[in-house]
Amino acid sequence: MNIDVIMPKMGESITEGTILEWKKNVGESIKLDETLLEISTDKVDSEIPSPSEGVITEILYNVNDIVQVGEIIAKISKDGKVKVQNNLKKEVVKNDNKKEKFVNIDSIRSQRTEKETYVKRFLSPLVKNIAKKEGIDLSELDSIQGSGRNNRLNKEDLLNYINSKNNAKPMPSFKKIPNLPFNNSEQILRNDVEKMDRVRLKIGEHMVNSVKTSPHVYSTTEVDMTSIVEMTNQNKNAFSEKYNLKLTYTPFILSACVKAIQDFPLMNAMIDGENIIHQKNINLGIAVALNDGNLIVPSLKNSEEKNFLGLSRNASELASKARNDKLEPDDIFGSTFTVTNPGMFGSLFGMAIINQPNLGILSVGAIKKKPVVKETDYGDVIVVRSMMYITLGYDHRLIDGAYGTRFLAKISEYLENFKLNEII
Repeated sequence: MNIDVIMPKMGESITEGTILEWKKNVGESIKLDETLLEISTDKVDSEIPSPSEGVITEILYNVNDIVQVGEIIAKISKDGKVKVQNNLKKEVVKNDNKKEKFVNIDSIRSQRTEKETYVKRFLSPLVKNIAKKEGIDLSELDSIQGSGRNNRLNKEDLLNYINSKNNAKPMPSFKKIPNLPFNNSEQILRNDVEKMDRVRLKIGEHMVNSVKTSPHVYSTTEVDMTSIVEMTNQNKNAFSEKYNLKLTYTPFILSACVKAIQDFPLMNAMIDGENIIHQKNINLGIAVALNDGNLIVPSLKNSEEKNFLGLSRNASELASKARNDKLEPDDIFGSTFTVTNPGMFGSLFGMAIINQPNLGILSVGAIKKKPVVKETDYGDVIVVRSMMYITLGYDHRLIDGAYGTRFLAKISEYLENFKLNEII
């Protein structure tokens, strides 16, 4: 009896997945709920368990194939029998060329290659190429500790190993920006060609699609963040002790966005063809920079139902899950408005690309002390204030300049008028 393995639906908005790695080969036994393969949906990787105990009889897709949800991707013989024809088992492999290949099942276990014997982890083409150039065999690769998910060996791990092995001096590196959340390895100028990784390809596809879809318009304003800076400095210890949570500027910005969206609900809509889809729930997308230099945007669902503490805790949890590669597929879908913060890297302001199908994205700049002219009852005075630029990118198909600019001004108003009782 054959059991069909179906490409699972990993989230409400997910329609396809990319096969990253098969954990079992045709002819091998597998237990119920044992990991059969690893797939990627957008930027999130997931391990897929076997729906049955038995023997793998067919694998219908290759690594890197994109498969629609609901398609049969493999078959398992529940009774442990493998059908044969002329002592050959037919393994159908669907890809762009729709190839078929045949494997001799009598020798399937005895004819394992050196790669299958030693390497039990996924190795990217780049890692394999570097290893080949440096004369490192597969058994030696398997002994190197990897820092990636499931002990995966990445380029940085291999380069560090090579440097250590050769007792070489550290390669010259660019000076890193203080407080940068990335943990990038040393970088050098070089002449070569490197294939984009899967996540970077996905990001590129999304960005190109967004620019093609939405006519982008930008508005910028400057916000006086002095009271929020003082509030944060004065209450960060009490906030941490009371809630076991670090007090940052992020929940202030998220809270101001939620309030402003409630005043300007069209910013929370989306366009479907000739229709405007209004959405009552505010799902804030929060751009998170990952340790590998890539970017992911988890979604803080139902933000309108959360107070300052709830926004702070949820944002912190999502950022932690993102950086530790623990996001679920549903975590990155369903956003209705996005906030990105290039200011944490020192940028004064940024002009971000809209995260489809959102209509708007807020880019937050760095907070800088600067002289500002203030009006008083005794005339104008120059004072030192903590100022921050915020830039709104919006879809001009639906959001006009007047509406977008008024929405941005409302965010600024909420930020400049935060009260202490909203925090503690």
